[in-house]
Amino acid sequence: MTTPTKIPDFLYPVTSKQVLVTKDPVFVRQGVINGHYIGRKPNNYLIVALIMCVINPVLGPIGLIFSVMSERSYRNGDLKYAEKWAMYSFSCSMMSFIASVIIYIAIGFTLSPYRFKGSSSY
Repeated sequence: MTTPTKIPDFLYPVTSKQVLVTKDPVFVRQGVINGHYIGRKPNNYLIVALIMCVINPVLGPIGLIFSVMSERSYRNGDLKYAEKWAMYSFSCSMMSFIASVIIYIAIGFTLSPYRFKGSSSY
Protein backbone atom coordinates (compact mmCIF):
# COMPACT_ATOMS: atom_id res chain seq x y z
CA MET A 1 0.00 0.00 0.00
CA THR A 2 1.11 3.48 -0.72
CA THR A 3 0.37 6.55 1.30
CA PRO A 4 -2.14 8.95 -0.25
CA THR A 5 -0.66 12.11 -1.69
CA LYS A 6 -3.87 14.14 -1.64
CA ILE A 7 -5.08 15.46 1.72
CA PRO A 8 -8.81 14.79 2.31
CA ASP A 9 -11.16 17.79 2.46
CA PHE A 10 -11.97 17.37 6.14
CA LEU A 11 -8.29 17.69 7.15
CA TYR A 12 -6.60 21.04 7.04
CA PRO A 13 -3.24 22.34 8.27
CA VAL A 14 -3.19 24.51 11.36
CA THR A 15 -0.53 26.33 13.29
CA SER A 16 0.02 25.92 17.01
CA LYS A 17 -1.52 29.34 17.61
CA GLN A 18 -4.76 28.30 15.85
CA VAL A 19 -5.02 25.20 18.01
CA LEU A 20 -4.71 27.29 21.16
CA VAL A 21 -7.27 29.87 20.03
CA THR A 22 -9.93 27.43 18.81
CA LYS A 23 -12.62 26.73 21.41
CA ASP A 24 -13.04 23.05 20.64
CA PRO A 25 -11.38 21.72 17.48
CA VAL A 26 -13.44 18.53 17.57
CA PHE A 27 -16.76 20.35 17.26
CA VAL A 28 -15.69 23.48 15.36
CA ARG A 29 -13.61 22.69 12.30
CA GLN A 30 -13.17 23.90 8.75
CA GLY A 31 -15.56 21.31 7.32
CA VAL A 32 -18.33 22.71 9.48
CA ILE A 33 -17.61 26.23 8.32
CA ASN A 34 -17.79 25.03 4.70
CA GLY A 35 -21.26 23.58 5.32
CA HIS A 36 -20.51 19.88 5.61
CA TYR A 37 -22.56 17.53 7.78
CA ILE A 38 -21.46 17.68 11.43
CA GLY A 39 -23.81 15.20 13.04
CA ARG A 40 -27.42 14.66 13.94
CA LYS A 41 -29.16 17.90 14.80
CA PRO A 42 -30.35 17.88 18.42
CA ASN A 43 -34.00 18.59 19.11
CA ASN A 44 -34.17 22.23 20.17
CA TYR A 45 -37.73 21.96 21.62
CA LEU A 46 -38.88 25.13 19.87
CA ILE A 47 -42.52 24.00 19.65
CA VAL A 48 -42.59 23.11 23.36
CA ALA A 49 -41.07 26.49 24.22
CA LEU A 50 -43.63 28.34 22.09
CA ILE A 51 -46.53 26.49 23.73
CA MET A 52 -45.10 27.31 27.14
CA CYS A 53 -44.91 30.99 26.14
CA VAL A 54 -48.67 30.90 25.58
CA ILE A 55 -49.42 28.96 28.78
CA ASN A 56 -47.03 30.90 31.02
CA PRO A 57 -45.92 34.23 29.52
CA VAL A 58 -43.69 34.97 32.51
CA LEU A 59 -41.46 31.87 32.54
CA GLY A 60 -42.07 30.55 29.01
CA PRO A 61 -39.74 32.94 27.14
CA ILE A 62 -36.75 31.63 29.09
CA GLY A 63 -37.12 28.24 27.41
CA LEU A 64 -37.62 30.00 24.08
CA ILE A 65 -34.33 31.86 24.48
CA PHE A 66 -32.46 28.61 25.18
CA SER A 67 -34.13 26.99 22.17
CA VAL A 68 -32.95 29.79 19.88
CA MET A 69 -29.45 29.56 21.36
CA SER A 70 -29.45 25.82 20.63
CA GLU A 71 -30.38 26.43 17.00
CA ARG A 72 -27.73 29.14 16.66
CA SER A 73 -25.03 26.93 18.18
CA TYR A 74 -25.85 24.13 15.75
CA ARG A 75 -25.68 26.51 12.78
CA ASN A 76 -22.26 27.67 14.01
CA GLY A 77 -21.12 24.05 14.11
CA ASP A 78 -20.91 23.66 17.87
CA LEU A 79 -22.79 20.40 18.47
CA LYS A 80 -21.80 20.16 22.13
CA TYR A 81 -23.32 23.52 23.05
CA ALA A 82 -26.35 22.91 20.83
CA GLU A 83 -27.19 19.84 22.91
CA LYS A 84 -26.51 21.74 26.14
CA TRP A 85 -28.85 24.62 25.23
CA ALA A 86 -31.50 22.15 24.04
CA MET A 87 -31.50 20.41 27.42
CA TYR A 88 -31.72 23.79 29.17
CA SER A 89 -34.69 24.68 26.96
CA PHE A 90 -36.48 21.45 27.79
CA SER A 91 -35.78 21.81 31.52
CA CYS A 92 -37.01 25.40 31.61
CA SER A 93 -40.13 24.48 29.66
CA MET A 94 -40.95 21.64 32.04
CA MET A 95 -40.37 23.82 35.11
CA SER A 96 -42.60 26.46 33.54
CA PHE A 97 -45.29 23.84 32.93
CA ILE A 98 -45.17 22.61 36.54
CA ALA A 99 -45.30 26.17 37.87
CA SER A 100 -48.24 26.94 35.57
CA VAL A 101 -50.19 23.91 36.77
CA ILE A 102 -49.62 24.86 40.41
CA ILE A 103 -50.61 28.49 39.79
CA TYR A 104 -53.74 27.57 37.82
CA ILE A 105 -54.85 25.08 40.49
CA ALA A 106 -54.35 27.74 43.17
CA ILE A 107 -56.37 30.25 41.13
CA GLY A 108 -59.07 27.64 40.59
CA PHE A 109 -59.39 26.97 44.33
CA THR A 110 -59.41 30.69 45.06
CA LEU A 111 -62.20 31.46 42.59
CA SER A 112 -64.20 28.30 43.34
CA PRO A 113 -67.70 28.76 44.79
CA TYR A 114 -67.04 25.87 47.15
CA ARG A 115 -65.26 27.03 50.26
CA PHE A 116 -63.04 24.79 52.27
CA LYS A 117 -62.81 25.52 55.95
CA GLY A 118 -59.80 24.43 57.91
CA SER A 119 -61.80 23.33 60.95
CA SER A 120 -63.34 19.95 61.62
CA SER A 121 -67.11 19.47 61.81
CA TYR A 122 -67.62 17.97 65.29
